[in-house]
Amino acid sequence: MSEQRDSSATAEGLVKQKIITKTDLAEARRREELSGTPWYRQLVQMKKLNFNTVNDVLQYEFHSRSERKTHSRLGKTLVEGEVLSEEGLNSALALQKRSGKLLGTVLLELGLISREDIGRALAKQYGLDFVEISKERSERAALDLVPESVAKQKAFIPVSLEGDRLTVLISGPQMPMRLKDIGVLLGVRIHPKMTAVDDLEAEVGERYGGKRSGRASKLEEGVEPVRTAEKGGKGAIPAKKRSKKRLNASGVKAAKGVKSEEVEDMEAEYEDEPQRFEEIAREARGVPVVKLVSTIIEGAINSGATDIHLDPQDPEMRVRYRIDGVLHDVMSIPKDIENATVSRLKILADLDITETRHPQDGHISLQVADAEFDLRVSTLPTFLGERIVLRLLDQSSVLAGIKDLGLEAEDEKTLRRIVEQPYGMILVTGPTGSGKTTSLYSCLNEMDVMTESIVTLEDPIEYQLSGINQVQIEADIDLTFANVLRASLRQDIDVLLVGEIRDPETARIAIRAAMTGHLVFSTLHTNDAPEAITTLRNMDIPSYLISSALTAIVAQRLVRLICPDCKTTYAPSKTLLKSIKLPETTKRLSRGKGCDNCYNTGYRGRTGIFEVLEITDSIRKMIAADDSAEKLAKATKLKTMADRCRLKVKRGEITAEEFLRVIRT
Repeated sequence: MSEQRDSSATAEGLVKQKIITKTDLAEARRREELSGTPWYRQLVQMKKLNFNTVNDVLQYEFHSRSERKTHSRLGKTLVEGEVLSEEGLNSALALQKRSGKLLGTVLLELGLISREDIGRALAKQYGLDFVEISKERSERAALDLVPESVAKQKAFIPVSLEGDRLTVLISGPQMPMRLKDIGVLLGVRIHPKMTAVDDLEAEVGERYGGKRSGRASKLEEGVEPVRTAEKGGKGAIPAKKRSKKRLNASGVKAAKGVKSEEVEDMEAEYEDEPQRFEEIAREARGVPVVKLVSTIIEGAINSGATDIHLDPQDPEMRVRYRIDGVLHDVMSIPKDIENATVSRLKILADLDITETRHPQDGHISLQVADAEFDLRVSTLPTFLGERIVLRLLDQSSVLAGIKDLGLEAEDEKTLRRIVEQPYGMILVTGPTGSGKTTSLYSCLNEMDVMTESIVTLEDPIEYQLSGINQVQIEADIDLTFANVLRASLRQDIDVLLVGEIRDPETARIAIRAAMTGHLVFSTLHTNDAPEAITTLRNMDIPSYLISSALTAIVAQRLVRLICPDCKTTYAPSKTLLKSIKLPETTKRLSRGKGCDNCYNTGYRGRTGIFEVLEITDSIRKMIAADDSAEKLAKATKLKTMADRCRLKVKRGEITAEEFLRVIRT
């Protein structure tokens, strides 16, 4: 009931601020009742709210209610500060009730208080300092850190930067929580101060207009002019699109049924095309867009993100970071610079900026501090524009070995024994993003590269491993897993890593390699370890070959660790304990409250949960006899991922909610 009241208060607040109408809200509520999708998401579908507003709504709704209750109402604060009389407040409240406007707006219109009075009262409400805007100048370091478009979009003024603390000015009743996503984006702690200003956006523009920064990040340096096809390289406008193809003017006969005026229109449109791309390219080289892209990439690195998503939506492009396996909204890109932002990323990745109808892949290499990063860039045409996803690969983050994976002691001992076998196949299974590649690399790091011949076949090669021969699979030139694997068997190899078994041919060759004296590592997309055997059977691999070749199957997932800086304990409900199958006698579990170090999520870092199925002689006989995966699991008394995850919950390493997010109960 309390949550419903909070939701209603937030919705009515949007109406009062004239962001939506009462009719819009009523329609959104009706749709929510029919579909179950929350009203604020319905408003996005109806194009009545943008993603920034939704983010504010969510952060307000789920903010700690106890903290909200500590704030007194604006009118009461003004009266207590002797800025406003009781009579004045009562008359303003009566007018507010009739008009539906915000109290602050009504008080200003009546001339009972000044904007500065409201600013001071809001500062007191939210426990912030109040400063006069004329006395707070913006330092160049603060303006250099924050792109102008971000400052305008999020309605704040950067003032000073001290270490990792950015001081900003806000002029409205924003909760400090609403600035947390900026901290994620910029990799700093935000320190807000309240001020009073008539037009914050104009103030931001004036301050940035007077800034002339002499600094440039690695991503901002060495920006070359747009290249053309005549000079070579992918990064810009091909000559065939730059040339002016004239239909009639060049003597080409018009198509049957096409009027000359239509031909002229087509000709004019075609001639305008290269000019449009030239304009986008110029905008992509402009300081605002260059700075914005630099901030997005460096912000992702600073926040420990593994992926950056730029999703074209209506009315604006969303920017999201995947941190510890979960996507977080950090900002949105205005429509007027969306194409330029996409083009800037394409230029950095050496892609063709004029190709917008087909997917493209590229990469960006850069160094931040002492770490080297490789950004895999992938574009995908969608109905609303090009979607771009960047995968961040930290070349210095390859784990030392098996001990770093998060295995239970018993499983670690088993896996080490398996890896020391001279031949056979070890499969690592799990969905995309579950850490399979990291586990394989950790196993390879246990090998002696001085005495063993090790080759990997990968698509793509994510990390460069010293002393190991790595082959990049290129299907476009028929350099497939199957073809390269077949050739590798003639290369006197001891250890072979096949990035993924995608088809029956690759599976058959890999199994043959495992049966002819090679130790083969590979991956499959299955939900658990026993299911890998079923998948191989579905690829028409005979059960007797599977039983002969397999040494072990390791299934895994990644789970988020509780932030150690804000970790706290609580008494779980019986319903929660039952849902994760913990005894009702369990008194305490752990979770994170949220702090600056974990961007208020309560989580920091990830670890693996595993189930290790070792193929013993008895299991080989069962596989050869075509026994089911369920029967195999029962016969081995397999310690499942759910069992291992439950242990981590009991030890206070992960939350019960994380268990339910990752494990199928």
